Amino acid sequence: MRLYPASATARTRTATRDLVIVALLIVFAWTGMKVHDGILELTSVGRSIQDSGRAISATTRNTASAVDGAFADAGSAVNGIPLVGEQLGGTLRQAPAGATSALRSTGDEQGGRIVRLGVEQVEKTETASNWAGWLVFGLPSLVLLVWFLPGRVRLVRAMHTAHRTLTDAPEHILAARAAYNLDYATLRRYTKDPFGDLAAGRHAALIKALRAESGLP
Repeated sequence: MRLYPASATARTRTATRDLVIVALLIVFAWTGMKVHDGILELTSVGRSIQDSGRAISATTRNTASAVDGAFADAGSAVNGIPLVGEQLGGTLRQAPAGATSALRSTGDEQGGRIVRLGVEQVEKTETASNWAGWLVFGLPSLVLLVWFLPGRVRLVRAMHTAHRTLTDAPEHILAARAAYNLDYATLRRYTKDPFGDLAAGRHAALIKALRAESGLP
């Protein structure tokens, strides 16, 4: 099955058109990737939100640890007081336990909520970037191919049908078809006297014209 006409001019014209279509598809794909990557950069916002949530959790834990440490130091400082020092030290060390535990819990809860919000933002941005990229590539590509492919398929089918039809057909019938169906300007490109050739049985130029205009060698 032939994909391109045998005539150099027609073959060049068809190949150039094919290359233009391929180039346009590449441009559409490149544009889609750029749109995808541009939107994907917005995921940095979601990651910053996640970092903020982790920072809140870490800050509250560090604060709680600092408070526990301060009371532990105070408890150690009073341990040497006679009679009540050890008991007072233990009390001081245990004093902030409830508050610092609640502080850690609250910080982890709030930080985790913010981290989840950041994760959701990243996922939504990634989904949006994928959809936008495919749409920017897919829609114009679909329109282009719907416009281009039917004609290209018709050309290939026409050449295939012509090849099957013209092969082994009687020369005088082919010459007559060329003389009666091709326009005058086309006939004159192959012979100066198409009807005289037909009447005289000189079929070569007419058959050449018919095959060439059908895209065949």
